[in-house]
Order: sequence, then C-alpha cells, then structure tokens
Amino acid sequence: MVEMSELAKEFVEFFNCEYEYFPNNTYEEIMEKFKKYVEEGKEKGYFPVIVTVDETLLECLAFNVSDNEEFNIEDVRKYREKYISSIYSEGGENILRDLIARRKEETEDDEIDWEEEILGAFEDSGEDRLNSPIGFLDYRTEKPVELFIVKVPVKNPWEIFAWLPMGNWNECPTTSEHMAISRYWFEKYGVVPISMTHDVVEYRVEKVIKTEDEAMEVAVEMYGYCPDVDQSYDTLRLLAGSLVDSSVWYFWWD
Repeated sequence: MVEMSELAKEFVEFFNCEYEYFPNNTYEEIMEKFKKYVEEGKEKGYFPVIVTVDETLLECLAFNVSDNEEFNIEDVRKYREKYISSIYSEGGENILRDLIARRKEETEDDEIDWEEEILGAFEDSGEDRLNSPIGFLDYRTEKPVELFIVKVPVKNPWEIFAWLPMGNWNECPTTSEHMAISRYWFEKYGVVPISMTHDVVEYRVEKVIKTEDEAMEVAVEMYGYCPDVDQSYDTLRLLAGSLVDSSVWYFWWD
C-alpha cells in the first residue's frame, strides 16, 4: 500500500467523504477511474472531482471556512451546511452581468478599446479545442501531479464549491459566486466541475456549443468570471473559436 504524504492526509481530513488517492499515476489510469466514478456517482449520489495535493489550495479551503490556515471538521461541516442552500446559488446570470460590466469599466479606465482589443475578430481555432481535463498536469512534465478523486456527496453539481470552497482571492470568485455562476451554466449548458487546483477549475460540458453566436456569448461570460482568460487568448473571439465543439472548459486565475 502506498504511503500517503502528510499534506495529502490533511486533505483527507478536510474532505470528510470517500476518495481515491493517486500519488504518481498515469493520465490514462486517472481518467479511467474518473469516468467509472462519473457513472457510479449517478447511482450513489456523488460527483467525482479531481483535486490536486496543493498546499496553497488547502490553505485557501481552510481560510474560507475558518478565516485562518487552520480548520476543524465542525467548522467545515457548518460551512457546507450554510452554503448548500438555494439562496447561495441563485442569480448567476445577474452576477455575470455585473462582472462583465466591471470588466468593461476596467478597460475604459485603462483606455483599451473593448470592441477591437478585447472582443476582436472571430476565428475558429479548432486546434485549441479541449475535450479532456488538463488542470492537474505538471506544466513541465505534462504528467499528473499527486492528486485525489474526491466523491463529493452533494445533490447538485454547483454545490461542489460548498464542499470544496476554492477561490475568494484576487479576481477568483467567492464561494457564492462560483455556485451561482456554475448553477446558471449547468442549467444552460450542463456544465459540471471536474477538476480543481488552487488557481484552476475545469468543467465538463454536456451541451457542447455549436454556433459562433453562442460561443461568443459564453466567451464574454467567461471573461467576467475569469478575466485571466485573456492570457491564453489575445481576444475573446479567439477564445470563442476554441469553444465550438469543446467538451471541457478551463479557467486559470493569476
């Protein structure tokens, strides 16, 4: 039996649910298990989420539930009970509208042309389509890092952020923002969170985007949710081109 790292043991305490540990496995091994758990979860009432063993992520989870880097399981349970409530997952479309308005104000303040420099021209960047998660890969080796597949026992996929509250720093959304936006996207596109690090979230998309207009609408929403998408794509219409026929959405916050 593989010995678990000390940091991984702390994650297990926070999870307080079933999981499988992958200390040094191949991408194929991880995805085979993940796909199995997606199907199993439909029957047993959980959503599998790939979570990296990441000290910064653990600190973020702990801080969000207890306002410091330490946590106890009672604080964690109370936090989850509080946020697994419809009131914290409502209004996602309005939140996105406000975030997009904020991004537009920021571009005006920086004297950047929204239409030309932010939106740009549409281009079907097919080579950038994403159909498998990549957020848990080491960027140097392109191999999976130490991680878990956590069987998050919630009824609705947006409640994953109540169980695993990453974010609430810089432009990375708060728990309630994550929940409301992901609920809005789930109801519209069938998106489900599938992987998480301290600065990355990936979603699986059931209703894959097929049209340029729809892709553009989503790209602007993505920019509201995660303004750092502009570090991967020069314009939002380039981002939109990559969304057509993509079944995974990737977000990284700087």
